[in-house]
Amino acid sequence: MIKQISFFLALSILPYLSFSQEKEDLTKMFRDVVNVQVDRAKYAPSAPAVTPVVHDGKGKKNHKKAESPAEPVADTLGPLIPAPSGEIVKRAQNWYNLKATKFTKANGSTSGNMMTCNVSFAFKQKMLNPENAVDGKIMMDVIVEAKEGKYRYTIKNIKHVALKPEMSGGDVYLTVPEAGSMNINDNTWKHIRSEAFTDAKLVIEDMKTKMTEEVKSDKDEW
Repeated sequence: MIKQISFFLALSILPYLSFSQEKEDLTKMFRDVVNVQVDRAKYAPSAPAVTPVVHDGKGKKNHKKAESPAEPVADTLGPLIPAPSGEIVKRAQNWYNLKATKFTKANGSTSGNMMTCNVSFAFKQKMLNPENAVDGKIMMDVIVEAKEGKYRYTIKNIKHVALKPEMSGGDVYLTVPEAGSMNINDNTWKHIRSEAFTDAKLVIEDMKTKMTEEVKSDKDEW
């Protein structure tokens, strides 16, 4: 009886285990890791002052000023250090808050060392009398995850949403659009997909450029 209960319990939780172990399909997204360095003079903590130790001849240590202090160790470290994760998140938030000319950002959210948002592009066919009424939007999700000295960006869930719902192509990685090949022919679908991938690359370049810039504070620091 106990064996039967254990067997049925295993069957009941198996779908949840499979779902939790399911990996993201890396072929349906843009993802990369970018290193970030900052000026060491601004972000590295200064070394604490060390009080020289002088022996009094009886084996005891007296923390007194030495008559001949040792020469300071030469600074052989470079001018740059890996950027703190907090600074990287701050830059990601700044990128989200900056107005873009070619696309719209919305639903920005920051949790811990992660920033997420949605990006949308207006999609309009550049031709007279297009074959299919598919004008609308190209939409995608953007995720920035920060660690010390680097961040990973992910752009996924890239889809086409038409002004007429029945003409939406959906996931641009589909071979056949959601609306079906009768509503969106092959040439139109190829055009939609090509523009969607171009849009995603434009977001990446815009974000990477802004992420190299230090965020200026408006606060009166003292």
